[in-house]
Amino acid sequence: MHIARSLAVVVLLLLTFLLPCGPVLAQQAPAKAAETGQKPEAKAEQKPPKAEAKAEAKSEAKAEKKREVPDAERVPVFVEAVGEDVLGQRLVFELREALRTSAGFRLAKAGDKALRMRVAAVPEFKERPQIGSAYAVTWLFSEGGNVLSYYLESGLGLVDETRLKGEAQSLVARTDELAGRFAYLFAE
Repeated sequence: MHIARSLAVVVLLLLTFLLPCGPVLAQQAPAKAAETGQKPEAKAEQKPPKAEAKAEAKSEAKAEKKREVPDAERVPVFVEAVGEDVLGQRLVFELREALRTSAGFRLAKAGDKALRMRVAAVPEFKERPQIGSAYAVTWLFSEGGNVLSYYLESGLGLVDETRLKGEAQSLVARTDELAGRFAYLFAE
């Protein structure tokens, strides 16, 4: 027991001089070694597979964050829902979520200079509104609050419960194509 403590003190001193965070690591190593009955050096060398996987995942997440596009370079998009149709509202929600997670877009506020998407939806069958919805989407460019918007393009579509996410992704792809075609409008 006395030899283990003196060994821990030697390890503590070495780590103090070699690493700026040495005292913290050295204090934790003897305590864990005493619990498991192993030497601190042997414990430090072995990493469980789960710990390695977590460390790898963290490093990948950090690298991914470094690759993120700054907000200034992302295209601002304002999505406006028109109508009381439940599936249409859910389509707009999925569209906003897809834009929010996209690297090329960011959601804008109502008065911002932005690409505006106006989505109007009505039930496909009035007697059974939950079956499907017809929607119309209009893409506009707005300079800001009280400025008349410029018409860019429009489209129609049908959506049901099973195709909400797919249809939202399709609208994001079409928005990306329009943002590329009309990129000069966003130049400062």
